[in-house]
Amino acid sequence: MRIKEEIKRSGFFWLPSSPENQISGTLFISDGGNIKLELSEPLNPSIQAQLGPTHPDSLNPILGHVEKDGPVRIDQCYRVLNKRNFTHGRLIAPLVIQADRAFMGLPCKEDASLRFNTFSFSVEGIDEWVGISGIKVDTQFEKSATTILYNRPEDISFNLNDDIQMLITFGWTPPRFPWTKRAEVSQKTFFKLISKDPCELDEFISVAQKITAFLCFIMNEIVSLNSISATSDSIYQKTDDDRTVPIPVKIYYPSWPYAKDEPEINDFGILFKYIDKQTHAESIINKWIDNYEQIAPAFDLYFMTKAGTLPSLNLQFLTLAQALEAFHLRISGEQVSLRNRFEQMTELFASFMCGENRSKLLKKIVKTRNYLTHNDPKLESKAAKGKELQFICLKMDALFRLQFLKLIGFNEREIDDIVDKCLYLKRQCNLNPYLSDKEKMKGTHHQNESTLS
Repeated sequence: MRIKEEIKRSGFFWLPSSPENQISGTLFISDGGNIKLELSEPLNPSIQAQLGPTHPDSLNPILGHVEKDGPVRIDQCYRVLNKRNFTHGRLIAPLVIQADRAFMGLPCKEDASLRFNTFSFSVEGIDEWVGISGIKVDTQFEKSATTILYNRPEDISFNLNDDIQMLITFGWTPPRFPWTKRAEVSQKTFFKLISKDPCELDEFISVAQKITAFLCFIMNEIVSLNSISATSDSIYQKTDDDRTVPIPVKIYYPSWPYAKDEPEINDFGILFKYIDKQTHAESIINKWIDNYEQIAPAFDLYFMTKAGTLPSLNLQFLTLAQALEAFHLRISGEQVSLRNRFEQMTELFASFMCGENRSKLLKKIVKTRNYLTHNDPKLESKAAKGKELQFICLKMDALFRLQFLKLIGFNEREIDDIVDKCLYLKRQCNLNPYLSDKEKMKGTHHQNESTLS
């Protein structure tokens, strides 16, 4: 989960079993959805005696009330440490508690429901993918005049196969008063999951993870959740005009996929936009969700190569090879060699590589994998290294994205059209170090003709 500025909230915290024993402390939520609670006072001795580094269960849940956000609940605590420091010349050892879930706005009750009717979330790159804005600007320089008009776009609805409705919805903020020096309208796109019957939070989280992974493939970047809130029909408040409205609960957790570096979103890497495929977007998303669980291990391996955490090009290659192998195995169920798997995965994509050059590429992939896996000195001279290995990794990355397009229902002609329009993927597919001298000269000739024209 992307959190650009660390959340730091001071307040008081207690266990449901002893609400009278409130302890001051500070809640920290940092990038990645990392949740930490520092208590500035010792716990009740009877509770302290039960705790150990690996036994924090008696602290689930922790309730509290913090500045700005009010009631808070901390769940799934998994680590308790003593932090020794000096305060006013006195040595103290407060508890540092780490957790996987934090809820802000949830009533401070032990039995407060963690079942929700709606789950709204935003993902990095969603605005670029959806490509719909209600902002219209008309500037007339000759009159030194600008008109800014905003009409909130209508929600877009999808019916997911697991009886959950999903909306693409749009939040917006009007200009702040006074408008004498500056007037600004902003819009933010969200996904909103809706269930008529209350759902367990994990059900919503599972769908949100799949949608986030879907956008990772679309954007060619590791994109992360950056805003989450939920509502329940059982958690509400009365307005001044006596209406009943649900209370939004902010939710924080270490979501996946996630990369430490923020993604660089640009149109050159986007496979397709929603507005280009809106007529069958519901079918595309449902096919993705239906197949996700079966192929999730392959996706996880692929995302590791995109997250920038692998320490070497060799490891990136091995992880990509394993990801593609796992993908093919889970789709086909066939027990075949790596060479046969790659032959089957590439034969349908004429835009990827054809003929003799395809055979050379597949042979090089197999030799390199065998050398790096078995460290056979006889294969060292036949394994790819340096720029050639970097090239192969780019080709394998492109092959995985082509498999993604096939998985969500695009046929060969449609995939060729997407490749032709997605400049980054097209460049990856066209990379070819195994051209003959004649083919290289032909390519140079065409390039010169293009330059002259």
